[in-house]
Amino acid sequence: MRPSTPMSPHGTLLQGIATPLPASVVRGLVPAQVVAGRYRVERWLGAGGSSTVYEVTDLHRNERVALKLLAVPHAEPHLVTRFLQEVQYVRALEHVNILRVFDAGSDGERHFLTMELLEGSDLRQVLAERRPTWAEALRWLTHAAVALEHAHGRGVLHRDVKPANLFVTRIGVLKLMDFGLAKSMHVAGTTAQGAVLGTPEYMAPEQVMGTPAVSPATDLYALGVVAYQMFTGQLPFRHEQPVPLMFLQVQQAPVPPRTLCPDLPEPFERVVLKLLEKRPEDRYPDAAALRTALAKLWPYAFKAPA
Repeated sequence: MRPSTPMSPHGTLLQGIATPLPASVVRGLVPAQVVAGRYRVERWLGAGGSSTVYEVTDLHRNERVALKLLAVPHAEPHLVTRFLQEVQYVRALEHVNILRVFDAGSDGERHFLTMELLEGSDLRQVLAERRPTWAEALRWLTHAAVALEHAHGRGVLHRDVKPANLFVTRIGVLKLMDFGLAKSMHVAGTTAQGAVLGTPEYMAPEQVMGTPAVSPATDLYALGVVAYQMFTGQLPFRHEQPVPLMFLQVQQAPVPPRTLCPDLPEPFERVVLKLLEKRPEDRYPDAAALRTALAKLWPYAFKAPA
């Protein structure tokens, strides 16, 4: 199967917004090339962060999958570790609302993952084209909450929830993807002391400051930013530079969504503002509680944004 639009590159962002990789460091694949004696390249799908994604045919199974390639030759060991840890986490998270990752491997200097090939668009692309209806937004937020509930219940924090990592399939199912920055709640991570990992527009205050420790509430905050964006058409905090932007997350209260979008049902606003509370303990206690709160919004949902 071929995606109806190019698939998200699944790139992670470290200490700021990713920029295109210089051509000299991208080890590109070409159509008909066979990787690891098994995956025949069909076409390029996208690039971002430190990876590129291709549609390939798994010659052993005669099926199309996506192949995500670490695009930096001679990558430092911690980058390879972070890239390959995605398969370790996601293999334990099989769920309809989480992108399936099948395998990890290498072909010479190339490190790669294979994953489910999706039809549709990531939420970033959707929001660039149009505003979702309240019902669409509520359905997608519910799918994301269910995915996080499943991951958190198995001890995995995502740490990079954002529209580019939320894929909406052609039939309207949202899937959480890119666990490249994921962290086990039970095992010490590989993050260097003082490093800030995430995407500034979606980072919770504790993720910026390093205290208290990241928790399920950190992912809920990021989902709150996504919700704010879907309902209002803009981010709650904006700045051209990543560091001042991150401190806005810590210090500034968001403009209430209904100030920007007066026809937004008031119960929707309450949910968004609770997700965006500065203190983790003031947000929903877990993704299950968020899912319950979202279920109560359905009577207000069948109204298109103005």
